Amino acid sequence: METIIKNTTAYIGKKLERYDNVDILIENDRIAKIGKNIRSKKAKKLDGKEFFITPGFVNAHFHPSQQFNRALGVGLSHAKQMDLLHSMSKIKRPSDRFWMSYIAVLEGLKAGTTCFYSVGSEIETQAKVYKDLGIRAACTLVPKDIVAKEKKSATRAITWETEERIKRAEELHNKYHSDLVRVHFGVVNVRYCSDQLIKGMLNLAEKYDVYFHMHAAEGDVYVNAVKERTGHRPVEHLHKIGALNHRVSMAHMTKLTKKEIGYLAKAKAHVVHCPRANAYVAAGICPVKDLMDSGVNVALASDAAINNNSNEVRGDAHAAFDKIADKYEKADLIDYLDLFKMLTINGAKAMGLEEDIGTIDVGKKADLVLWNKNDLPFIPGFNHLADLIFTDSCKAHTVYVNGKKVLSNYKAAMMNEEALKKKVRQIGKRYYSLFEKKVSKHL
Repeated sequence: METIIKNTTAYIGKKLERYDNVDILIENDRIAKIGKNIRSKKAKKLDGKEFFITPGFVNAHFHPSQQFNRALGVGLSHAKQMDLLHSMSKIKRPSDRFWMSYIAVLEGLKAGTTCFYSVGSEIETQAKVYKDLGIRAACTLVPKDIVAKEKKSATRAITWETEERIKRAEELHNKYHSDLVRVHFGVVNVRYCSDQLIKGMLNLAEKYDVYFHMHAAEGDVYVNAVKERTGHRPVEHLHKIGALNHRVSMAHMTKLTKKEIGYLAKAKAHVVHCPRANAYVAAGICPVKDLMDSGVNVALASDAAINNNSNEVRGDAHAAFDKIADKYEKADLIDYLDLFKMLTINGAKAMGLEEDIGTIDVGKKADLVLWNKNDLPFIPGFNHLADLIFTDSCKAHTVYVNGKKVLSNYKAAMMNEEALKKKVRQIGKRYYSLFEKKVSKHL
């Protein structure tokens, strides 16, 4: 299967250099040629003169099933949000998780996201959603094995037996892992996970040559609880037990010392910045500039609809800029290209996929986003990449993932959107009734 996108504008390579009136030839799942006047008798042709093309965005920490709780956690503390999340999790049906996750992934896709680091306490429904839509993902089981004794039973998260979860994670990898929808390994955090669980999951990541993901250093309450249990701060503890390396990425990371940043840099571990989610629950500000100055790879993520209300990671690039500018009272410490790389190649690195995605280059996977130059956010169009970072309401016109068109003329190519919306509204109505009866009284 071949496609040529003709006479387009594209941002090529790690430097995101602009090329005008260029052709891109896609053969099967990869970019075969980039240049002028490319010819192929058997390729399907797409006129690209009205578009500019970027690599697809990577959402490096994403909870799709939290679409259930969108706008229910407004104004709640982080602890209360977790009470809401865990209470609702006990009344969700697997089939309903599937349909709600569809909506969350579709929202991200329409804003240019082609790859998700997708996490949850169960990932079977997630893997099916990404496979159905033809979207790239790494689905990651993030269990816990320490009971939250400080919580009432109604608001406690489900806790599993350590060896059972390790075994289950390996079974899911063997069942669902593929080129497009990968299965990685992880834990929820240091606070509620034993060293045995953390090291067991990391050992599986090494065994299967994939990556490891978790939440970490998310606010003072979390850090203090880890110190009380282990005697160390979260990143210090991971360093102590030998659980920091190039496979490890950690989301949030708002409370870090210089010493911990040094551990991260030496281990070549990755940090996933979730600026809007962190602000939503007042968990603090990730020290992005200090991390970057130390050589730590920083990616971006939307996190979840419960604590962001948005599944569009593109908007987190703007929020990241605002946080840095406010923190240091300087507007020139990070530029739009740094932010764009955090959305693309940095996210790919955090997932171990930088050889395949994150830039537009010959030989890489054809994960491409076509943006219409005539859409209002891109007029007058002096700097398309800055427009994408700082302008609201940018929507992808056409999206290719793995060489296949998954979004066309702003609509999903693999599904009936209207039927999906109708179904999910019905599910949402039922769950809001359950929220009022069984959950709201605990908040």
